[in-house]
Amino acid sequence: MANTEHLKILERGVEAWNNWRLQDPSIRPDFQGADLRRLHLPGIDFSHANFYGANLRESVFTNANFEASTLYRGDLCMADLSSANLSLVDFYKTNLYTANLSNANLRYSHFYKADMQETLMSGADLGESNFYEVDLREAILQAASLVRTTFYYSNLSNANLCQANLSCASLMGANMTKANLRRASCVGTNLFRATLRGADLTEADLREAVLRMADLSRTSLENANLFRANLSEACLDYAQLAGANFKKTNLWRVNLGQLILTNPGHDRDAITVETSALN
Repeated sequence: MANTEHLKILERGVEAWNNWRLQDPSIRPDFQGADLRRLHLPGIDFSHANFYGANLRESVFTNANFEASTLYRGDLCMADLSSANLSLVDFYKTNLYTANLSNANLRYSHFYKADMQETLMSGADLGESNFYEVDLREAILQAASLVRTTFYYSNLSNANLCQANLSCASLMGANMTKANLRRASCVGTNLFRATLRGADLTEADLREAVLRMADLSRTSLENANLFRANLSEACLDYAQLAGANFKKTNLWRVNLGQLILTNPGHDRDAITVETSALN
């Protein structure tokens, strides 16, 4: 149960709460199971707080500090956490459906089977965070930083990762069907056995990326840079490859199927490839 004293102090507003936190920073606020729906608390200091099973639906926490807090099974559906500090937070089975996390700091956070469908994370920093079996269908991660982030068998189908930085990230076995990765940076990204069927990788930077045994069927790789990428045993059936760079790419046992090597609306070279890569 939530600490009644902490709830009473919170009722006095953000300024009173933050001043109380400054007096004794060692106190860990306890809001376990609390009903905190539809509150307006921008800039609140909730660092190291316990929100196990708490209901924070539709609340406004812009620019708030949740660093190292516990949100086990918390409900943040439709909450506004834009520009908030959510680093080192534990999101175990947390409901973040349609929540706004744009420009938030989510570095080193842990997401386990969280519901993040249609979550807004444009411009957010999720560097070195871990996503384990997280539902990110139709999530918006445009221009987000996902450097060295791990997505272990997570669902990113129809997600918007346009211009996102996924360098050195691990998406092994991830479902990225019809995801938007236009102009994304995927340098050294691990996409082993990932499903990218129908995804848009137009002008993506995939240098030295691992796409071994990945499903790239019906994927658009137009003008993508796959220099030194590993596509061994990948499926490229009906993939669009116009203008793609395959220099020094590993294409061992790749399933070429039916390829689309030119764009009917443009007069340009089909692809750049070294024949030795197919040996």
